[in-house]
Amino acid sequence: MAGHQLDAKDRRILDLVQRDATMSQAEIAGRVGLSTAAVNERLKKLRQGGVIRRFTAIVDPVAAGATIMAFVEVFLEHPRFEPGFIAHVLRLSEVLECHHITGEFSLLLKVRVRNMRALQRLLLGGLSARKGVRQTRTVMVLSTAKEETHLDMSSRDTDETP
Repeated sequence: MAGHQLDAKDRRILDLVQRDATMSQAEIAGRVGLSTAAVNERLKKLRQGGVIRRFTAIVDPVAAGATIMAFVEVFLEHPRFEPGFIAHVLRLSEVLECHHITGEFSLLLKVRVRNMRALQRLLLGGLSARKGVRQTRTVMVLSTAKEETHLDMSSRDTDETP
């Protein structure tokens, strides 16, 4: 929502829908102290403004069979290779996240696959073999203590006046 500052009601609505996107607008309205129509309008504006990207279910990756998680650092030979590589990565369902990073590598990918053979296929065929990739470095995840999608919507860390 470019140019629009989130108010306390927007933040509370965002907190609630992040925790349970199936919550009815009537229930949200009751918890926030607005009418259902007002909640509907605010959600519509939050979606149109890009604050809410989409509503989704969070699936347990292990229960779904994606038991291997790794982070892959990618070193591109030259920035001219970046647009093509990123376009390729956007089409790979195994790549959950792609970040530009500081340091010796260009990109950091978070990947999830079914097994080691799938990881090998991704690394060798899907990533390392791409034009412009000089090197990749893979860090395997042994276990995960915290993996969260919920953003803290409290205003204590913003420039808002209390």
